[in-house]
Amino acid sequence: MHLPRVPHAALDTKRKMAVRPFSGLWKASDPTLLQMTLVAGLLASVLGDCGPPPDLQFASPNNKLNNKDFKTGTTLKYTCLPGYSRIGSSSVTCNDRGSWDYRVFCSGAHMMGLGPI
Repeated sequence: MHLPRVPHAALDTKRKMAVRPFSGLWKASDPTLLQMTLVAGLLASVLGDCGPPPDLQFASPNNKLNNKDFKTGTTLKYTCLPGYSRIGSSSVTCNDRGSWDYRVFCSGAHMMGLGPI
């Protein structure tokens, strides 16, 4: 029995076709495919979403946070802890590099070894 040649596909003996697009373009050993895979994996971990927000010694998040990942642009509000007073915008924002942007926004009086008073 002679099976017809089917370009970019496979035909089994039961005459069912399985399409494999671009099968001639990429091979598992192709260095370009490997580089593209590595770059995609690295960009996903370097750019974009942030992990858990920072654990600040002077403030805590306003809401209980159940998420472990936050989308770029997410802003979370914080409240200064007792002994600290707010001196600026009390929020942190997930930036496009996958880290949290914020400035110290609470100030407190400290006595050596006693913590905030």
